[in-house]
Amino acid sequence: MGWANAEFKTIDLDDQRLNQQPVLLAERLGQKPGASIPGACGSWADTAAAYRFLY
Repeated sequence: MGWANAEFKTIDLDDQRLNQQPVLLAERLGQKPGASIPGACGSWADTAAAYRFLY
């Protein structure tokens, strides 16, 4: 279990896919703390998913 899983283990957004999104986003941003969201996410699909989650 990674640090992001531990941090968000009690999150409940009524959808397992949505519960995983903040974990993935935190891991990506944590790996590249100085990067923009697109820079940290890498692909356009992952970037769009991050923006949808944050919006």
